[in-house]
Amino acid sequence: MAIGNGMDGGQPGRVPAESPLRRLYRLQAARERRVAKATASRASTPLVIGFSVFVAFIGVSIVSVLLAFQAAAAGYESLTKNLPALSNINNRATFKTAQIFDRKGQLLWEFYDPDGGRRTVVPLSEVSQRLIDATLAAEDAYFYQHQGVDPRATLRSAFFFSSGDNRGGASTINQQLVRNVLLDPKEAKQVTPQRKLREIILAYQLDQKLSKDQILEMYLNEVFYGNQSYGIEAAAQSYFDKSARDLDIAEASLLAGLVQSPSAYDPTRRDLPRTADGIPVPTKERQAYVLEQMTRQGFITEQQARDAYAEPLRIKQRTVELKEPHWVMYVRDLVEQKYGSKTLYQGGLKIYTTLDADYSAKMRDVLANARDNIQANGGNNSALISINPKTGEILAFDGSLDYNDVNIDGQVNVLLNERQPGSSIKPLVYSAAFLKGWAPGTFVNDAPTCWQPGPGQNWCPVNFDNAFHGQTTLRSALGNSLNIPAVKTLEFAGVDFVVELGRKMGVSTWQEDSAKTFGLSLTLGGAEVKPIDLAQIYGTFANNGLKIPLVAITRIVDSDGNILEDYKVPQGEQVIDPRAAYMITNILSDPTAKLFTYGPSTPLVLRQGTEPSSPVWPSASKTGTTDNYRDTWTAGFTPNLAIVVWVGNTGGAPMRPVLSSMTAGKIWPEAMKTSFEYLGLKPEDFPRPEGLVEQQVCGDQAMRPGQPACRSDLFFAEKAPRAPVGQAPAPRPTSAPTPAPAAPAPAVPAPPAAPAPPLNQDRQRLEPTAVPQPAPAPPRPAATQAPQPPPAPAPAPAVQPTQAPAPAPTRAPAPAAPAPTAAPKPGAVQPAPAPKPASP
Repeated sequence: MAIGNGMDGGQPGRVPAESPLRRLYRLQAARERRVAKATASRASTPLVIGFSVFVAFIGVSIVSVLLAFQAAAAGYESLTKNLPALSNINNRATFKTAQIFDRKGQLLWEFYDPDGGRRTVVPLSEVSQRLIDATLAAEDAYFYQHQGVDPRATLRSAFFFSSGDNRGGASTINQQLVRNVLLDPKEAKQVTPQRKLREIILAYQLDQKLSKDQILEMYLNEVFYGNQSYGIEAAAQSYFDKSARDLDIAEASLLAGLVQSPSAYDPTRRDLPRTADGIPVPTKERQAYVLEQMTRQGFITEQQARDAYAEPLRIKQRTVELKEPHWVMYVRDLVEQKYGSKTLYQGGLKIYTTLDADYSAKMRDVLANARDNIQANGGNNSALISINPKTGEILAFDGSLDYNDVNIDGQVNVLLNERQPGSSIKPLVYSAAFLKGWAPGTFVNDAPTCWQPGPGQNWCPVNFDNAFHGQTTLRSALGNSLNIPAVKTLEFAGVDFVVELGRKMGVSTWQEDSAKTFGLSLTLGGAEVKPIDLAQIYGTFANNGLKIPLVAITRIVDSDGNILEDYKVPQGEQVIDPRAAYMITNILSDPTAKLFTYGPSTPLVLRQGTEPSSPVWPSASKTGTTDNYRDTWTAGFTPNLAIVVWVGNTGGAPMRPVLSSMTAGKIWPEAMKTSFEYLGLKPEDFPRPEGLVEQQVCGDQAMRPGQPACRSDLFFAEKAPRAPVGQAPAPRPTSAPTPAPAAPAPAVPAPPAAPAPPLNQDRQRLEPTAVPQPAPAPPRPAATQAPQPPPAPAPAPAVQPTQAPAPAPTRAPAPAAPAPTAAPKPGAVQPAPAPKPASP
């Protein structure tokens, strides 16, 4: 039954048996579909990735291009930001000329801006075609073909640079013009890609705005040719004294060659080798290059180039057509150092100075009148400075005989050069000794003495007359410019002390950073000074030690009327005890203190009239002669005027063996007398400060032939002796040297056989001489010790008179046992016959 029922239901009963097959099939089919799908997926992945990368590249590229355009736009905007307008090329701002005046308002010079200068604008039709051709060939051969920028010029410049040749330039005429006219001067001097790109943009814009002829005309009127010449017309006039329209090939090629480097190719230079016609060799080589380029570009033939190169050229002699050239150059430097070049050249300054141009011209005439004498004595130049000590004002300032005389290097301002002062520096040394306790009446032994400036060296200086004069006072030693006492005085005062005093009194060349080595030769001129500094020193002595700094400028007003400077005489600085300064003045103004060396009729003693018996005009003076006679000096002063005169060779060559009294010593008196007349000065005594007393000083008559054996001399009140100093000589004079009464002293050793090279000195030569026999005074052995003058007394105890030796050699009779007396008046000097001293 059950089976029957099962058989009757057979169809439905088969389903369970088929279902697993279908599931298996479906699973297999599903698996196959998955495999196929996976396979298909693996096959399509590279294509998808590649497509994705391609799409990304395109996107990035588009973005990069967009960014590049944006960066370029930003860069261009940056380059063109604040770019000068082309309209400014016809409205260039001009500089404002500075003017300099003398104390009377006389115009001396106008300062031209180095970036400005002389310029005469001419049309292109008034310019020689030869000059146009030469300029194009040298600077921009394809000027009429390019559009402001020439790629070929850039490549040529790169080639020349890599080969070390600096002849070619990449800048076209357009580029040079916009750089010089439109760009800010600071930017124009920059060497940067940004500046170059801005220059190129402007050059292109300029080419689109103006015609080629307009650009070329503007360029030729703008370009700098050196020597304050801007534009071709100014250059043609400056170098050839002709118009630009008259230039030939030779002249045109030379001028066109200057544009690249006006200073290097300056045809007026004298510091370079020159051709037969006087053209500097580098300038001639540059001209040859320009001619070669003119030939290459077809402007001229080879034969024309050869003829032009061989043509002798006469360059116009450059002269400075201005009044007081050394002065205006000096003032220009002072203003530029203090206010800067921009203010000087663009501020329209009016500069009023202390100089009296008419008076300075008279001083220059005094120098010119002495020219024959200077040349006869082996010199070629002279300089002079005159000042007012009371105000510090410089009144005359002549740095050479002739500024435009190239044979003497006239443009060299000797007043600002370092020179050895010789004995003209001795007053500084003696004033230091006075501060240390010595006085004009202090005795020092003028005897053979040697010093050791270095290991194994002996320095044995001598006096100008190759003689030794025994015990002498500092008054006579300074007045007669004896050398050995001067060295001993410096040894007593101390080198460091004197150097420091010199700095305080105005010596600018003795500063600690000067790298100078100072020694005992300083007192004989071994340390260089400037003549203008020497004027400061002597002006300070004239003021009794009150230093009023020298001044050149009294007032400066700018173009807007603003006062930049207005000089008021300062109170000054008392750099030295007025008593010590007066002692120096008293010695240098004492005719009797100079008798032995200069004689009674020396022109250094100024008189109020033309007669020898005329009253003396109170004045102080000191001469100086350096070793080998390279520099000779005379410096001196009255209470209201100081003048320093230098004579020598500009290059430092020695003169003939002649002392300063025959050169500068002849100029100084004439300069002083001319000054008295022009300035309306009257004789005026030097004011004597308080705190000085007088005491009798006896002896020292050899240096004062014909004068009484005793005289009054000056001492600081607190250090003055209470009894006469020294002793009167024996009543009976002799014409031969008198042996000293003292016991025989040790013999002076003979100078070494091979002494060290002598140091600078004021008189003839430094080699030691044989010791005179008999000695005029007890000689001392050679030593480095300072001389022992009469000791300065303490304020309380009385001072015993210093034992004076017998007089030094002299033929002048002395009065017997004279009573103490003051120094006689200069006009009453009646010296007895005496041996004629060497003329200083």
